Amino acid sequence: MSVFYMIITGFCVFVIQWSIFPFLCSAIWQPDLWLTLLILSALMYDKKEILIWTIFGGFIQDITSGSMIGTHLLLYTIIALLFFKFVRQKFNRRWYISILAVMIGTFIYTILSGLLITISGENLSLPMYIAFKSVPLMLSNGVSALFMYNLLWNVTIEGESQW
Repeated sequence: MSVFYMIITGFCVFVIQWSIFPFLCSAIWQPDLWLTLLILSALMYDKKEILIWTIFGGFIQDITSGSMIGTHLLLYTIIALLFFKFVRQKFNRRWYISILAVMIGTFIYTILSGLLITISGENLSLPMYIAFKSVPLMLSNGVSALFMYNLLWNVTIEGESQW
């Protein structure tokens, strides 16, 4: 994917994530488009593009959500490296595998974010946090992956940018 199309895609994800979805979805059912984009990119693109999405998406999420700088960046980096290292080889270009990968990645993200919150000293019931947050986020990210899969796959042919 060229730099130009990465910028366009990042801008569109930013606008949809922070301007459109807050009016359409309640907070718990709002998908995390950056995480979905990151996981799908880890399945389709090379390491350089994945790291660009990780740094850019994590930084933007930290700024716009009001969380401490580096929280999303750390979690996104861990997820990206896990998927690039272990899942990419098993990816067989099927849309349902991509949706399943996004849902599993979202579950891992929820567990890691709950652990990070617990380690930081918050009084949090980790099982309740995971149960309350992971199911709606997994479903909403899975639905968003269904739409994003074709858009991202159409710009790549065997690792090369179609554009």
